This record gives sequence, structure tokens and C-alpha cells, in this order.
Amino acid sequence: MITGTDLLQISLARVNMDRSDLEAAGVIDPGQAGDKAWSNFGRDMDTFILKLPEQRRAALASVIRQRAAYGRHRITIESN
Repeated sequence: MITGTDLLQISLARVNMDRSDLEAAGVIDPGQAGDKAWSNFGRDMDTFILKLPEQRRAALASVIRQRAAYGRHRITIESN
């Protein structure tokens, strides 16, 4: 089950990713080969995700999970 805090962390992780994150994870190709994918990601992230092949979607999910977990950890530390 996703809580409101989870949803916030997932959303923050998605909007705060930069191109190098996606390239490093294998979500988009590096350099000019990834230009169109990067543009699509920035223009319409939801459609970009829907059209990703399963392997790349899994890589994106991994990056989002890592960033969201970091965000939850940060919130816990800052609230103490």
C-alpha cells in the first residue's frame, strides 16, 4: 500500500532526476542517442514511462525506489 508520504517521495524522486541519473541506470541511452528520450521524459513523464520497454522501466523503478528511500530517511532524520 502506498501512503501519502510514499507518493510524495516517489513524485519528488521523479521530478528531481537529471539526465545523467537516467543514463547511468540504463533508462535512456547516453549522448545524442538519448536526446529524444530525454526530451520525452521532460515533456510527458507519464507517457514516457508507459512506453518504456520492461527492462528500462525496471531500471527507472529502481532509481525511483533508491531516491524515495533516501528521501524518507532524510525526513526521519530531519524530524528528530
